[in-house]
Amino acid sequence: MVAPAEADHRLVETWRMANPAFDDLVAESDFASAVRRTPEAEFRTKRLNQWVNTKSAWLPAGTWDNLQDDFEMTAEDEYVIGFDGSWKNDSTALVAVLLPKEEGQPFRVKHIKSWEKDFTLDDDSWRVDKHEVSTYLLDFYSQFPRMKELVCDPSYWEDELWDWNAAGLPVVAYRNSTERTIPATAKLFDAIMSGALVHDGSPAMARHLDNCILKIDNRGARITKDFRQPKLKVDNAIALMMAYDRASGRIEEQVVPQFFA
Repeated sequence: MVAPAEADHRLVETWRMANPAFDDLVAESDFASAVRRTPEAEFRTKRLNQWVNTKSAWLPAGTWDNLQDDFEMTAEDEYVIGFDGSWKNDSTALVAVLLPKEEGQPFRVKHIKSWEKDFTLDDDSWRVDKHEVSTYLLDFYSQFPRMKELVCDPSYWEDELWDWNAAGLPVVAYRNSTERTIPATAKLFDAIMSGALVHDGSPAMARHLDNCILKIDNRGARITKDFRQPKLKVDNAIALMMAYDRASGRIEEQVVPQFFA
């Protein structure tokens, strides 16, 4: 059975309409948990048997804004950095996830810096300055030395990753395959919806998160950019997803091949 498209996906009555075995083989408590932890489009597809646009907004309006907090990063903080690099006509992002100092405290998200093409300039000549990115990152590391991992998608940046590793940064390769991004997307969504993290209020981060769409196919759901609108960048969000995926696990037990193993 399929619930009407206009039905409120948060209501028990809607769940019951789409599931004949509701309250028998299908538990209401399971649906109640899932609706809080699953993006609307994915919930409608998997729980209500509705065909929805496979590309739709990821976060409910206002959710990210409500997690803003006032905090300062110090040299004593342990953290993981997500790095999502680019080459031309795109953006490059560095985002840190600070580990909680005590059990029960939230993770803290700090937007370190991003480099992005100015699309008011209507030309195809913009390139990210790799030397500037490297200099900034190494200087940041000198100020905040308790970096647990620098989690990088190595595409276009293999040489720089070698240099950063040689300089002592704990580089870990993290290719953005669907096998990684599907569970990482779900983990980050759950953290945002449950308030397991807070952030520094960066407008650039908020804009990139707002630009994210949820792509759903037979492999699962993951955040991506809308390739029909190339000016809407998401690299800060991808860097956050990578950093949180690594920071929220027991890092020493995670099995992710080192780029320099």
